[in-house]
Amino acid sequence: LSISRQLARLLGAKINVESIPDQGSIFSLIVPIEIEEVQPVPEDVPSKNSSTNTPLNSKYFNYPSIHDDRGNIEERDKIILIIEGDEKFANILYEQANKKGFKCLAASTGEDGLVLAEKFEPSAIILDTKLPGMDGHKVLAELRENRSLRHIPVHILSVDDFFPPPSLDGAIEYLGAALNKKNLDEAFAKIENVLSRKVRNVLVIEDDENARKTICKLISGSDVKCFEAGTSKEALIIFKEHYFDCIVLDLGLPDKNGIELIHQLRNMKDHQLPPIVIYTGKDLTLEESNELKKYATSIIIKGLKSEERLLDETALFLHRTMTKFPSTAKMIKAGYFDKEMKFKGKKILVVDDDERNVFALSQVLLDREMIIVKAENGKIALEKLGEQSDIDLVLMDIMMPEMDGYEAMKQIRLMPNYIKLPIIALTAKAMKDDKQKCIDAGASDYITKPIDVDRLLSLIGVWLSK
Repeated sequence: LSISRQLARLLGAKINVESIPDQGSIFSLIVPIEIEEVQPVPEDVPSKNSSTNTPLNSKYFNYPSIHDDRGNIEERDKIILIIEGDEKFANILYEQANKKGFKCLAASTGEDGLVLAEKFEPSAIILDTKLPGMDGHKVLAELRENRSLRHIPVHILSVDDFFPPPSLDGAIEYLGAALNKKNLDEAFAKIENVLSRKVRNVLVIEDDENARKTICKLISGSDVKCFEAGTSKEALIIFKEHYFDCIVLDLGLPDKNGIELIHQLRNMKDHQLPPIVIYTGKDLTLEESNELKKYATSIIIKGLKSEERLLDETALFLHRTMTKFPSTAKMIKAGYFDKEMKFKGKKILVVDDDERNVFALSQVLLDREMIIVKAENGKIALEKLGEQSDIDLVLMDIMMPEMDGYEAMKQIRLMPNYIKLPIIALTAKAMKDDKQKCIDAGASDYITKPIDVDRLLSLIGVWLSK
């Protein structure tokens, strides 16, 4: 239905529904007889940071939008980019932003919004989730992956979504269907607060003092102040007394379970829960992982290279650029992005009998420009390795017909050319000793299903770098 609605919108159409409980529903597609084609209006547009006034191709690029301030922007202006498909609502946002002292850029599509963001590097972005073409969630993902744009605060607005996304992925707030003047004023006030505050606060909740100090040393800088808590009791006291932009939480606290602490923090009056990054050495059960995903923005399992992800995640929620990092963090961060580049061109053998899993994994890997080789079971995987000597890493499912993952890994380790080939086992974690069984069979590392994509990419990056 969501796809149908987007297709209808591209046609200038709409979908209506009438529903009666216990009887059924009637969906109606209303399509206009004629669709007026709007030609873009050419206009030279100055760049915020360019003295040569390099023009963009046109005012509206590929889709019409409202008139904005792009021809009247000066160096010190605070700029808000509005990516909104409804021109009437875009005008409302534009007027409100001007009243608050912001200059505005406007785009009606996600594609055009990304072009403007890259060109002007705005101070903040207001993003609708329902857009023609690329939707708002995809735009947010693109912004997050762009090194020069990922620190920009994004405020998500949507009148159509019934529920906010499980993770805001770096957005400062999600404002749903109940949009009114008060909500918009609060939204602009939050944007202004993010932009005006020079120092951001992070609460690090970790019972191990050495680990806590290490985290603070990694994150702290001229723009970030760390507050420390070794117990949930200390965390609650500190949280009441200060405003925090981000929380780093270890689950293994001496006086309370980390999930219980999140519930307590969430229920505190007059305190909005900031983004929470779970940073723990605990091997989570499926139930714990699902529960944490309701409230935590990111889950990082401590291990090799986990500092990179911790630095990356906190930087996202603190809207922090590379220039603000302390020297140690800069080195780690640079290494992280180098690792991202090292994905390109690497050949990965994906061994799984479930086509849905293979498709999902392949999409993630192809997005990083890796080369995918597929095998439906262990027997075929051995054949592929015999045919292709340039495989860089194997993702090995365990439960498969003909030859399971355990036997396949044992056979691979008997092959002279593949004694040190990185193999990451993928298991459903049916038994407590699964991890040890995988290692004993020849796995280099191990990850449970449902797969945490960020953690998987982190593991792949570690083993490729070795």
